[in-house]
Amino acid sequence: MISGWQRVAVGLALLGTVSGCGPSQTRPENSAVHEVRIEDDVTPTLLYAQRGDEIRWHNLLPHPVKLGLLGTNWRDHVVCQKGFLRFGQVDDLVLIPPQQYVSLCFAQPGTVRYNVWLDPQNLTGSMTPTSTIRID
Repeated sequence: MISGWQRVAVGLALLGTVSGCGPSQTRPENSAVHEVRIEDDVTPTLLYAQRGDEIRWHNLLPHPVKLGLLGTNWRDHVVCQKGFLRFGQVDDLVLIPPQQYVSLCFAQPGTVRYNVWLDPQNLTGSMTPTSTIRID
């Protein structure tokens, strides 16, 4: 049986996964928000950001898309996220509903590469060219 306090804790945890990056997730207040626009292509294909900046992948299409982050070296450096948490772990393959976004903030310098599938049912033919984020 779940106590009232446990329900509150679970509710707050779920709220944190839905609300996105914010000060409670250690994103610095003076950090920037960078938007990656997903339309018939992805823009920009090369993005420069600072540690702590929020990167938002915004699906502007009328149907869902799938975003896949390449490699695993970025996982230990995530300080905030929206839409990437699954079973308590940050996932590297996420579905972005139409007119919605997912986001990550990185705490360490490095390079993050990713692909977007414009048709999530066709993972072999609808992939955009690989894009890159450079975090300084």
